[in-house]
Amino acid sequence: MALGRISRWLGQLGFVLVLVACSSSKSSVAPTAGSAGGTSKAPAVAVVPAAAIQKRSQEESKAAVEARANAIAAATAAAAARPVASAKKIEGPVLPTGPAVWLYVSLTSQSYFMKAGLEGSSRSAVWEGFLRKYRIPYVRITSVDLLEQTPANAVLLLPSNVALSDREMAAIRSARERGASVLSTWLTGVRNDSGDWRGFEFMEKVLGVRVAGNTEDGEDDNFLIVHGDNPVTHAIPAGTRVWIERVKDMLPLRLVAKNYAAHIMDWSRTFSIEKKTGAIVFDEEKQGNGSFSRSVTFGYPEQVWLSGDPKMLEALAHNALAWLFRQPDAYLAAWPHPHASAALIAVEGGEDVAEVDFEFAKRLETAGAKATYYVLSDSLAKAAPVIKRIQKRGHEIAYFGDKFDGFKDQSRATQAKRMDAMQKGLDDAGIKLTDGGGFVAPMDSYDKVTEELLLERGIGHYLSFMDATDSRLPFFAKGTTDVNKATVVLPRTQPGPEEATEEGDPDEGMQNFLSEFALSESMGGLSVIRIPTQTILSEPHRELLFGHLAQRKGKMWMTSAGEIAQWWRDRARVAVRLEPNAKAPILVVSVQGGVPVRERTVAWLNLPSMASRLRLEAADLDDPTPPVVKVDAWRSGVVLDGLVPGEYCWYLYFDGPSGPAKN
Repeated sequence: MALGRISRWLGQLGFVLVLVACSSSKSSVAPTAGSAGGTSKAPAVAVVPAAAIQKRSQEESKAAVEARANAIAAATAAAAARPVASAKKIEGPVLPTGPAVWLYVSLTSQSYFMKAGLEGSSRSAVWEGFLRKYRIPYVRITSVDLLEQTPANAVLLLPSNVALSDREMAAIRSARERGASVLSTWLTGVRNDSGDWRGFEFMEKVLGVRVAGNTEDGEDDNFLIVHGDNPVTHAIPAGTRVWIERVKDMLPLRLVAKNYAAHIMDWSRTFSIEKKTGAIVFDEEKQGNGSFSRSVTFGYPEQVWLSGDPKMLEALAHNALAWLFRQPDAYLAAWPHPHASAALIAVEGGEDVAEVDFEFAKRLETAGAKATYYVLSDSLAKAAPVIKRIQKRGHEIAYFGDKFDGFKDQSRATQAKRMDAMQKGLDDAGIKLTDGGGFVAPMDSYDKVTEELLLERGIGHYLSFMDATDSRLPFFAKGTTDVNKATVVLPRTQPGPEEATEEGDPDEGMQNFLSEFALSESMGGLSVIRIPTQTILSEPHRELLFGHLAQRKGKMWMTSAGEIAQWWRDRARVAVRLEPNAKAPILVVSVQGGVPVRERTVAWLNLPSMASRLRLEAADLDDPTPPVVKVDAWRSGVVLDGLVPGEYCWYLYFDGPSGPAKN
């Protein structure tokens, strides 16, 4: 998934926008037999090379950071929507009149760092380098007098300002009350101007975040695990690992807040109910005077930028600043409307598929889920009748190999022979698979040869171990040449319920599993839940599982691996972006290929205000006007249902308050 392109529209900040022409050519797709409108033969599906899709994604990724910076920088090229009120003359830097970052480097904090023998210079240096690199307008201030002038259209950046005086804290509080946004990092105001410990009250009351400790108790918790399709972090795929260094005396915090954009965990995303894991949090609060103020808190200090992945850390910073500047933004949702996440119930047939598995399938249906059953070809003599009954109910059947034996490190000839036997076994049993079939290796035992053979045989999808990708989303197998027929890889990124209950207290293990499942859901990722056939889960634990799934009916897409893989191919043919226009910003949607996307694709848009209402107007009168739905307090969705291939443009209007000046 590419980094989302930020809109260059900042109309609420006083910009002059340039007219951009938008073509509106659509492919003429004849209806298929049996469809409304006739029985013309459908055209052949156009081949969309996967390389083209990947190239487009790479180009968008490369341009995204600079596009965000250009969008923010352009705000100073025109008069501000609301000029900063006159204040008493103060010697110091020239203050920006338009929206900009006000980087407050507290001298109180600098004094504390020096006395404590800590390295504190990088806390402002990395931000200044970042802001200059991407031409984001900013002013560096160190005096309280200037801090007290922070305007409502600014983002007040507080880089690890550990120690603050009473006056500094009051000035920050006042800036929020005026409607200014705040981006704070690590510890803020936990010590007074003498360097004495003050506590976390300022962070909790003014920044809206509770500090539950740091990662001293988790030496392996060195990865930010990022939420995808999030107002603050949508440029990075759901569940992506971002490594950060452990700096002595400056360990990342464990944050508790209303809204999370990233968590701090170990490489495998190990979850424990007792351990708080919030690392990036955000919120918007209505102030006493009626204005609204947004805030984002990074729970890690600037020192981690010196050794971390700059692309990822800069993307996080850009996303946060764009949201704090109230810039509209558009990005393609990872899952079909109305689902914000997906789950695959992968039933692996290490034991024969039996009547108990048929009953399990029926209970899944009651909970609103369909499963994929992976079966061994050498067990079909006995299991085939039950497997066919399960398949008839709408569940998917896929390959689990010829026998319960791993493929890893076996010769190409041996693996090829086994795959031939695997496919022939299901064919001979009269079990027909669609989409080339799916595959998972017994015990996750596979290698590059296995992957190459699956691709050669046109297998539609296969399950991988969590080391195959850094995210919690599907991806195309290496070597894919046509996205319409791509082999899709579905990463298994968490243990199943049986694994979770095997060690320690089973009840505690089950609760950990359900909580980790819920966390993956909140990240917008794909949760692959592995359950063996003839499961030994206790009945109370089964009830908990089915109850958990039932509660997500309509919210989480709980479907087969084949449907998920097909969605991922279709989704790759759709692109969305915002373009500036003198009349109104334009949402541009392009659909490639020869047929409409099968599922209900949705473009999510960040709104400039919680009170904004999104309204669309077709740029081409012949274009349909898609429905607009609410996603959450900060976003609306444009449902793109059944669009034939081509390019579509809609003017976007944000009715109601559209920025800090009108809150």
